[in-house]
Amino acid sequence: MTPTLFCRPLALAFAVAIATAAPNAGAQRPDLAAVTDKVFAAWNSTHTPGCAVGIAQGGRELLTRGYGMADLAGSRPLLPSTILESGSVAKQFTAAAVMLLVNDGKLRLDDDARTVLPELPVYGRTITFRNLLTHTSGLREWSNLVAWQGWPRGTRVHTQSDVFELITHQQALNYPVGDYYSYTNSGFLLLRTVVERVSGMPFAQFTAQRIFTPLGMSNTSWRDDFTRVVPGLAQAYSRKADGFHLDMPNDNVIAAGGLLTTVGDWLLWNDHLTKKTLGTGVVDSLTRRMKLTRGLEIAYALGLTVNSYRGLREISHSGSTAGYGTYLARYPEQNDLSIAVMCNVSSAGASGLTHAIVDAMVPGLPRAAAPDTVTTDAAAVAKLAGIYRDTRTNTVMVLDTSRGQLRRDGGAAFLPLRDGGYQLGASRVRFTTTSGQPVSLRVPTSDGDTVVHAFMAAERWKPSASELLGIAGMYRNQEIGTTFAVSAAGDRLTVSPRVGVVDTLSATYRDAFVNGDETVWFVRDKQGRATAMHFGSGRAWDFVSARVK
Repeated sequence: MTPTLFCRPLALAFAVAIATAAPNAGAQRPDLAAVTDKVFAAWNSTHTPGCAVGIAQGGRELLTRGYGMADLAGSRPLLPSTILESGSVAKQFTAAAVMLLVNDGKLRLDDDARTVLPELPVYGRTITFRNLLTHTSGLREWSNLVAWQGWPRGTRVHTQSDVFELITHQQALNYPVGDYYSYTNSGFLLLRTVVERVSGMPFAQFTAQRIFTPLGMSNTSWRDDFTRVVPGLAQAYSRKADGFHLDMPNDNVIAAGGLLTTVGDWLLWNDHLTKKTLGTGVVDSLTRRMKLTRGLEIAYALGLTVNSYRGLREISHSGSTAGYGTYLARYPEQNDLSIAVMCNVSSAGASGLTHAIVDAMVPGLPRAAAPDTVTTDAAAVAKLAGIYRDTRTNTVMVLDTSRGQLRRDGGAAFLPLRDGGYQLGASRVRFTTTSGQPVSLRVPTSDGDTVVHAFMAAERWKPSASELLGIAGMYRNQEIGTTFAVSAAGDRLTVSPRVGVVDTLSATYRDAFVNGDETVWFVRDKQGRATAMHFGSGRAWDFVSARVK
């Protein structure tokens, strides 16, 4: 079948109206329709899901275009007017709602969140509204908590009330408030309740009255009832071995995500941010980057990331919920270039698609210098192979040399550098050794922080049946009200949070296992009997369950 694409006539009329602020302004300006056709070629089809894209500059819409299908079963094309779900791009709208209340004099960002949310435990340091907005509160990720109960997202309907109760029942944090940045949706879910209690109206009503309606965002609403029929909504998909399958966010949890909208409305939103329609104080606060307690300024602001792409200042956020993937970015120094990409397929890579458009529109941007690599010393890297533990999240990284190079989890290769370090993707990492043996791996973050991974073992632990029997038993966590059954069968260990849900764990270093991206480890007493089970993940660092049987 011949591929088709969908374009508004207005887009073609302005397809060549590219900014004169580009570094290579004298060069021939690209045809935007041709640019996006190339960038989205993989999704320009009548038998795949796809993406919508919108581009504006200087307050003028240059192009909106659709590729692929909004509904594979109904053969409905994905148009620029198609409604898709935002993922975490929604966070800036929740942040704007909070800032409107601050502007009204009803809140102060640095006040204790317990003034509005008394259900929150006292954790030592005060969690402020600013901490909730910047992922510096230390709160555990709610989706990890429900998964540990045996109900991952998509397996039952989660609501604001039950998730709120779960979050506020947590007696411990990932870290002392403000010490680190750790992305989590929990803070933004609490902010929904903050907006409702302070404004006296439902969150969806407040944002409609104060944001969407005044700004003309007529196609934007919240998925506060996932059963509601939304005309024009694209279905979301994930690809599996036998083809595309529906992958919809069937819950009623919003504010961290769950915004239903179009690329046109997003371009309008970005333009209003540039014009500061909601007020200078509101808009400027959204892009004020957060500082940690030790003074390190991070890229995250209030529901927005303020960073750079190939030397361009970029104000952006990505989003991913079920099969939806999105990216919304603006580049103020490029005559307020604004790009919105919304896809209904999880593998599209919306951020990469956005940056491919930037590359075409702003030629001549600097690229990172090629790393000064040297020939791999096979004997030296062989000593670095083994199992490393992230000293913050407790997640595990396995380094091996089975393919002739040192590789992380069988994937990305460590390229040896002349200065003794290694290049891993875009990061320059360094091993600490003693007498030639690894002690740790230091990995820098984009914020200028450094994460230390401790060397734990050269090879995977191979537990005996008797060693696993010392672990088997019942473990209880009161914070989520769940008792875990841990069982040993030969050399295998399983964990079950409820009847019908069983996870099989793979051994890593001694008494530690992995289950997907999570680490599960056990603490034993002097007699060798396990007394506690710990879970660690990127968004919930150390979650402890005590042995009860």
